[in-house]
Amino acid sequence: MKFFILAGGYGKRAVPLSLFKAKAVFPLNGVPLLRLLLKQLQVQHGLEGFINTHHLGEQVVQAAGHGGGIDFIHEKELSGSMVLRQVLPFFSDWLLAVNGDTFLEIPLVMLLEKLSGPDVDGVLLVRSDPSGAYAGLRCEGDVFREVSRPGSAGGMMYAGVALFKKKALEKIDDENFFNSIRSWNLHFNTVFYDGIWLDIGTPASYLQANHAYRAHVHAQHSNSLSENVVISPLAQVEKSVLWDNTRLGAGVALSECIVTGDMELENISRRRCIISQRGIFPFQ
Repeated sequence: MKFFILAGGYGKRAVPLSLFKAKAVFPLNGVPLLRLLLKQLQVQHGLEGFINTHHLGEQVVQAAGHGGGIDFIHEKELSGSMVLRQVLPFFSDWLLAVNGDTFLEIPLVMLLEKLSGPDVDGVLLVRSDPSGAYAGLRCEGDVFREVSRPGSAGGMMYAGVALFKKKALEKIDDENFFNSIRSWNLHFNTVFYDGIWLDIGTPASYLQANHAYRAHVHAQHSNSLSENVVISPLAQVEKSVLWDNTRLGAGVALSECIVTGDMELENISRRRCIISQRGIFPFQ
């Protein structure tokens, strides 16, 4: 088995944050999301794998580090799920595909338990969607049947992790692999996941994800600080996310803000907004 982290997207819903960083390297409590995922896949499970890049790809490569065990696939044009097919010659049995824009604790053992049976083509990780904000999944028992449109509150949704048998991956012929599963009548089991799951799709959800992640790791402070952040004792900052190389001087008062880094601020008071080199933006 090898893994594939999908990390090439533009992050259009995350603008303006995604103008400065690729979504896969948005930090949670100061640590790039990609690094948190790789810690699970490489350190905890001992896997090697692949990462695709496109938008701000050099940031993704840098965040992945230089520890080895990773091959990068640089896409000139994004191809969605089709990019997974590029690694067919380089694994023998199973590919673990992971979305690079959500944080969760990947239940690999639970996924592997659903692989038994010669007719199983893959396994999908699913979770409940109380809001109905995401595309829903219709399942019969623990077998996936089809995708439905967003809006069905209380339904099931894809949690961003899937196991593909090699012969199933060979049949992926659409940017959305769910379309290929349906058209080829592939058999995918499901595993229900009720652990921590953090979406960084929009600036507001990213801010909330930082609050939730700090609680998850029992962080003692209320702010998420990346490297080289300096806060004056005369500044007041609470429940905010400060990216790399941020300097906050006297007279700064921030509450529930995101500062996109490489900035020095003084005498500014803001609440629930994004402060960047391109201007100040309220949360939508």
